Amino acid sequence: MRKSLRPSRSARGQSMVEYAIVTAALLGFSTMGWPFLVQLLNALHRYFNSIYYVIQAPI
Repeated sequence: MRKSLRPSRSARGQSMVEYAIVTAALLGFSTMGWPFLVQLLNALHRYFNSIYYVIQAPI
């Protein structure tokens, strides 16, 4: 019996489902994480401004 080299329909469908799930997860996590990233950048900006203020403050 000769085995076919071509993957079956279910195997091709499974890879598309996995690709869709991974893509949706990446997009979902990046969208949900956006407010946290903005707050993190604002905190970093305040931190560097406070260091600059301390360095420039008269003794």
